[in-house]
Amino acid sequence: MVQMRSRSRFRCALLAAVAIGTLVPGASALAQEQRRVEYKIEAGDLGEALKAVSRQSGKDIIFTSEAVLGRHAPALQGTYSADEAVRVLLEGSDLVAQFRKDVIIIRGRSEPSGDLADRPADQRDIVVTGSRIKGAPATSPVTISSRDQIEKQGATDLGGYIRLLPQNYNGGQNPNVAGGGAQGNNNNVSSSSTLNLRGLGPDATLTLLNGHRLAYDALAQGVDISAIPLAAVDRVEVVADGASALYGSDAVGGVANIILRPEFRGTEISTRFATTTDGGGRQAQVSAVTGSTWSSGGFMVAADYLSSERISAGQRSYTSLMDQSATLVPSVRQISIVATGHQQMAEGVELKIDGTFSRRNSKYDNPYLNTGAVTENGLRSNPVVRTYSVSPSLTIALTPVWSLNFSGTIADSQADLHSRRYAASIETPGRLVYGNDLKALEVGVQGPLAELPGGEVKLAAGGGIRSLGLGVEVSNTPPGSPTIVTEQFHTKRAVQFAYGELTIPVFGAGNSRPLLYRLDFTAAGRFEHYEAVGSVATPKFGFRYAPSPDLSLMGSWGRSFKAPTLYQQNQIRQGVLLPGSIFSDNPSGLPVLLLAGGGTPLRSEKAETWTATISLTPRAVSGLHLQASYFDVAYKDRVSVPIVGATAALNNPIYANLVRLSPSSATVEAEIARLPQGLSNFSGSAFDAASIAAIIDATDQNVARQNARGVDLSGQYKFSIGGSQTLELSANASYLESRRQVATGLPFSRLAGTIFNPPHWRAEGGLTYSSTSFDASLFVNHIGGTSDTRSLPELNVGSFTSFDATLRYKADKASGILAGAEIMLSVLNALNEKPALIQNSDPSLPPYDSSNYSVIGRQVSVTLRKLF
Repeated sequence: MVQMRSRSRFRCALLAAVAIGTLVPGASALAQEQRRVEYKIEAGDLGEALKAVSRQSGKDIIFTSEAVLGRHAPALQGTYSADEAVRVLLEGSDLVAQFRKDVIIIRGRSEPSGDLADRPADQRDIVVTGSRIKGAPATSPVTISSRDQIEKQGATDLGGYIRLLPQNYNGGQNPNVAGGGAQGNNNNVSSSSTLNLRGLGPDATLTLLNGHRLAYDALAQGVDISAIPLAAVDRVEVVADGASALYGSDAVGGVANIILRPEFRGTEISTRFATTTDGGGRQAQVSAVTGSTWSSGGFMVAADYLSSERISAGQRSYTSLMDQSATLVPSVRQISIVATGHQQMAEGVELKIDGTFSRRNSKYDNPYLNTGAVTENGLRSNPVVRTYSVSPSLTIALTPVWSLNFSGTIADSQADLHSRRYAASIETPGRLVYGNDLKALEVGVQGPLAELPGGEVKLAAGGGIRSLGLGVEVSNTPPGSPTIVTEQFHTKRAVQFAYGELTIPVFGAGNSRPLLYRLDFTAAGRFEHYEAVGSVATPKFGFRYAPSPDLSLMGSWGRSFKAPTLYQQNQIRQGVLLPGSIFSDNPSGLPVLLLAGGGTPLRSEKAETWTATISLTPRAVSGLHLQASYFDVAYKDRVSVPIVGATAALNNPIYANLVRLSPSSATVEAEIARLPQGLSNFSGSAFDAASIAAIIDATDQNVARQNARGVDLSGQYKFSIGGSQTLELSANASYLESRRQVATGLPFSRLAGTIFNPPHWRAEGGLTYSSTSFDASLFVNHIGGTSDTRSLPELNVGSFTSFDATLRYKADKASGILAGAEIMLSVLNALNEKPALIQNSDPSLPPYDSSNYSVIGRQVSVTLRKLF
């Protein structure tokens, strides 16, 4: 009965959300198609003027920042259509406008039409992640990085890009974590790269591709961002703020959306070769992009192959105490393919489809001792990861201003981890297989509800279903014995959801006044029901206030959540009988039954997040933008082991609800009956259910808390230095304070600023010179130091600062063999900064914090690219 009621509530919520959008567009909406708007735009920056016309008219205007850089727009006073307003603003300039039904495309007279002019009308540059409404005001800071900007920073893949983001913590799932993930709670299970915004965990950051979900990687609920080749990417948008009200589970630390190139004309091939000056890590990479466009559609296909050699301890002077064969950075061979396309099926009906495929093979050796090779005592791993996804969508124009969208996704990730464990040179092969799959269907509508003096009230609403699956198989083959399967299960989870989002412009171009240039409010809410977990409702509210065109203030408050992972929910319950002598306050000396692993019902982890942002874009200094944000995340009900120091737990009042003293025989037998693998008896005596001093429940439960707060700072200044030459200065920094409470009643412990956790400070800044045929960039990246809290007194771990330089030459010949040719030289960590050393009691462990600081050293690469 409860399940039927839950499904009924969901169907009602979904139908209501969709009905709101499909019923409201009436005659007033139809009248908006060719409407004329009264504009009161002062003379100033052309780019800002064009954005104002786009916002007020509701018609998309697409242009590049280079096309309008340093250009002045005349005042626009009067009533115009969108096309007429653009003509007035461009009068006397050398820019040309292409007017289409739903979009205006602006470019320079000598600028090739290619990627810009052929971009479909629904690829709207003024729409960013953080809202489902086209043209909605941003109320949370958004970091947008184009493929070109990523390359100028020296990154060659999305894994490298996210490790440059100041808001991201490099720990979690990171192929550069040494020893297979032997430091802290970080790992290198499958050599994948996952986002970890604010250091809340890769399972608390949501990663999307063109707005849709992908299959999780390996064990946690992270997504391998390095499986998407950079050659296929148009831009990456990151919102480091809670976004579950818009996107659902996992978006606690924030959400990243990888936007693919919508189409491409011609063929582009690039080859890249790289090496490190300290040895190891040589790379060879080949990428190709091709595609075509036609009047009603287009497509793009990108493929990338990467071969990267490993870096071992013998190739770095500061790891000389380790076994020389120990892997610091694994070898990798990866092939990735992405395809996307769109086709107008009929007037107002467009079909799109995205597809991805990736296969990665990596290897690393982890000796357990520093006195012998891995084949004597150690672990040799060979993870093979294969992923794919297919995501079609259909958009139908219900009216000129309302649209209906149907979308779906089928995705799968198989991580097959082959291993060989060696003990006294005896080999034991093992295998660990994680299979994640995703199936999803979604329907949504969006459009304007009403016209206010400040602008249009807009709505987006919809809902859908998802199915998540996880298969786990753990096996090993002891010498001379058949294969033993120690863990095996396959489980699925059904999810239903409905959402709605509303934007209300109170003041805008139609009714602005002194100190009230613009005021918008946003509201969003989402309902999700997770099978075997329960239902969660998450609201979010935001505002943006601009007292003038130069200054804006915005803020948001909301709730976010993360459903427990399928592994957490299905982890095997284990029972161990321990000798009573190791427990304090156990006068009877009888054995103690300790329960661990899974088996306890779990609920969703929940968070309350808010941000406040001030943004300055002074008209007096064209091209300058400054921004500062404060963020606060209060995260509770995190899944964790509820007991720290179980041997002192018997009479500790903090653990009173987790300890059952002098249990009856029936109670003990009932607990043992719940153990799939039976009882492990390490007590040193025969098991007797009537002679048990206590039962301690240390199974995973929703008991931990985590708080994170801090400040993000950013600034950009781009200006012309004559002709087509520009200089751009940029700087981004993030300061983080975070702490964690493992279980209720225990004190909070520091996270940020301590070893194997995020540092307090991360920053990056750069200077880029650009001209028609030449680019030069110099970036500095700083990762703050931490405190080694593993001993007293605490020791300081030094910071890490690297300088990255990139030079790129593009042939300006219009024809001939050099037409479309490009050469790029990059030197990363040009001064060869090395990670600070740390002290380990075990000399076989890496003597540096690999979760924060890179061991790669100076890397030199050359890229050759040709457009045909």
